[in-house]
Amino acid sequence: MTIVESIWFTITCAIILIVLVIDPKSSVSSSNTSSIAGFFSSPSSSQNFIYRFSALLIILFYVLTIILSFN
Repeated sequence: MTIVESIWFTITCAIILIVLVIDPKSSVSSSNTSSIAGFFSSPSSSQNFIYRFSALLIILFYVLTIILSFN
């Protein structure tokens, strides 16, 4: 297994872990009584970091997949 394949595998596991750990129900503030108000509430800064980090991992996954397909 090359270094690129190892990085690709690690990124894959990280994406799966992030998807399994993030609970979409916990992203809505419990102080909101209306489901409509909870739908329009903005995520916290830590949730924004997780969303951006997972987006970066997904982009890296696609780039490494393309690189591995040419080998």
